[in-house]
Amino acid sequence: MKHPIRLLAASAFALALSFPALAETVTINFVQTNDIDRMEDLKGRGGFAKVEAVVAAERAKGPTLFIHAGDTISPSLLSGIDKGAHVIDILNQMGVDIFTPGNHEFDFGPDVFHARIGEAKFPVITSNIREKDGSQPKNTTDDKMVEIGGVKIGFYGLTTEDTPVVATAGDTVFNSSIETGKAKEKALRAAGADLVVAVVHTPLSVDMALVRNRAADLVFSGHDEHLLAFFDGKTALTESGSQGDNVIVTRVTIDKTEKDGKTTVAWQPHFEIIDTKDITPDPKIAAVVKTYQDELDSQMKVEIGKTETPLDSRRATVRGEEAAIGNLVADATRAAVGADIAITNGGGIRADREYPAGATLTRGDVFAELPFGNKTVKLVVTGDMVKAALENGFSQVEGAAGRFPQVSGLVVTVDLNAAPGMRVKSVMVDGAPLDPARKYTLATNDYMADGGDGYVVFKDAARLVGVADGRLMASEVIDYIADKKTIAPVVEGRIKPVS
Repeated sequence: MKHPIRLLAASAFALALSFPALAETVTINFVQTNDIDRMEDLKGRGGFAKVEAVVAAERAKGPTLFIHAGDTISPSLLSGIDKGAHVIDILNQMGVDIFTPGNHEFDFGPDVFHARIGEAKFPVITSNIREKDGSQPKNTTDDKMVEIGGVKIGFYGLTTEDTPVVATAGDTVFNSSIETGKAKEKALRAAGADLVVAVVHTPLSVDMALVRNRAADLVFSGHDEHLLAFFDGKTALTESGSQGDNVIVTRVTIDKTEKDGKTTVAWQPHFEIIDTKDITPDPKIAAVVKTYQDELDSQMKVEIGKTETPLDSRRATVRGEEAAIGNLVADATRAAVGADIAITNGGGIRADREYPAGATLTRGDVFAELPFGNKTVKLVVTGDMVKAALENGFSQVEGAAGRFPQVSGLVVTVDLNAAPGMRVKSVMVDGAPLDPARKYTLATNDYMADGGDGYVVFKDAARLVGVADGRLMASEVIDYIADKKTIAPVVEGRIKPVS
């Protein structure tokens, strides 16, 4: 008879051979922000100093990676002056671990994109942005592998393919997000990644396609400015709203085991949405922000005139109907270049606020409304081109798209319930019907003139005043107000919806 103690020992030994000892559990904190261009808090929420405080608190708890999913150098008030240089300086001091560019990184054109990215002291990862010759943009990397506690994390980055439409990307190429994501997931797995993380600035439809195609374990997204945390048991997706008002922390617990030469990784996400209203700003970053605010204040607080009528630049107004402030901008740019008509995109008017009658306007107010640094150009267009442009402008009104036209010198009757492309019922120019064959001079912004927001009909138009000779729209509006001293724009029936 065998000794029972020896039997027990033998059984334990056999069990040990059959089941490897569990690896030590590793917990990694991912702190995410996206779509944050406002450097200061607003009504107690958001801003870089509060985000930094959240990051610092998480780093004190254990391994932490600070993720930024893009849209940051624009559109802000100071960015209209320094092209986003202050944002890169702030982020450099915050110690970003992974950054992926958003479409707003191209608002000032590819040269500024390269300049700002060249100033970054943090990893800029982009897997689908390429130069015209197919090369990787300078100071960026295609992917990145990070090892924490024996766990290898592979990162890749994607930027929305719509960037050439919604920004000024020049010859920059934006490859397929989904196809790039699937290929990068396979490549990073092959390189030994235990966890694949996609840091993306893409629409929700693309985010979900990445999830359904298992193109990553974790997808940290921006662009839609949603506040969300999603997990279907295999892939997690988060987005932190905008402006740092809320910050999502994704804590991932990982168990990595090896048996017979094979590695098994089990992980589980835990989400925490942090309302930064309750966060004390980080003093170091707060001091940096204050320095830039002081600089901005000195340049922006100059009073330029008064408005006798109320102005409304709220998103729903400028992207859905004739707006008095839209008339002001269109009139100012039209007058500046002496054009027959003017069309500007409502989405370019950005402060999202109301001004009461009698309000004093400052330079800062105008730069807040027109933060992109766009220049006014003067084009020669036919009546047919004007009609096509207006159809494009009204084509996505249901989604409050930025292409909605604010006009000068035109009276447009439009049926917003008709099918897109068939909504413009009549157009009058200086009291006469629009002549399809006649040539008109048009004031617009350089973004639209290059086909932005779907205004591709303008791309081939002759330019009487081009970008090289053009002035900032904001400067023209400032001069227009300052010259008049008192303005009184109103909604006057330039855009007449069919009832």
